[in-house]
Amino acid sequence: MPQIILVGVDGSDSSRRAAETAASLAASTGATLHVMMAAEDRDRPAEGQYVGDVRIQSPAEAIATEIADALEGTAPNVQASPAHGRPADALVQVATDIGADLIVVGNRRVQGIGRLLGSVASDVAQHAPCDVYIVKTV
Repeated sequence: MPQIILVGVDGSDSSRRAAETAASLAASTGATLHVMMAAEDRDRPAEGQYVGDVRIQSPAEAIATEIADALEGTAPNVQASPAHGRPADALVQVATDIGADLIVVGNRRVQGIGRLLGSVASDVAQHAPCDVYIVKTV
């Protein structure tokens, strides 16, 4: 049984469905659910940027946090964080860093022309340090 489940999100309906599936899996196994969104470095605010007493979040951190907060009641322990870099690379790196037992991603862009050009799900499946669950979301 997985103890740490990592799900990649991007704010799309497809990734939200993948996150809901990951939360259900985490609930059924008692695993920690880690919600992550990748962003390029140019999209991240400088470390420690504040407006008054409020720390400025990157768009990736805001989306990951919003989705994690929505899943709080479903899974026993939900965490959120941004990662930097290409989505597939970031998912593989974070999975390695946190010792994930399972990576969950949606199947958006796995059909049609996306299949020929590659997709996050395909890249993660090829390079993951653990099992990968590709949720049928489209």
